[in-house]
Amino acid sequence: MNKIGTMNPHLVWLFALGATLLGLASGYVTQNAGTAISSAVYFGIFSVSAFGAMALTRAKALAGVGAFTVAALLSGGAYYFIVAAATAEAAGALGAGGEGVGAMGAVMGGFVAVVVALGTFIAGITGVVAGKKFRTKALEGGPIGATA
Repeated sequence: MNKIGTMNPHLVWLFALGATLLGLASGYVTQNAGTAISSAVYFGIFSVSAFGAMALTRAKALAGVGAFTVAALLSGGAYYFIVAAATAEAAGALGAGGEGVGAMGAVMGGFVAVVVALGTFIAGITGVVAGKKFRTKALEGGPIGATA
């Protein structure tokens, strides 16, 4: 049964939300696997989700870009709070206190949030473009790997 390009275009938002939740969960699942593997799994989830969202739905590319931009911002925000809290807790455990701990947590959280949001945005847009091209080729009936 061929589902390419048949689903409701609004489901692209569900794909983006699912990618955000799976991406956050993957951080806990792969925490002992190393940074490179954990990052690859995280960004792979976003790329595959964006590809699937565009290949399976009738959504326009702009809707896919919008949905995965919001997902990137949500992921960045979530990682901001995770890293800021972990930094403040670690500094407190080392005996630091006062406003400096909160400021250090905010700086570290902000740095990680920007990196995560940017990387997630790039992974999502890459998946959106590839999924849109795949859907277009599949619905035209041409060979999937061929270029125009």
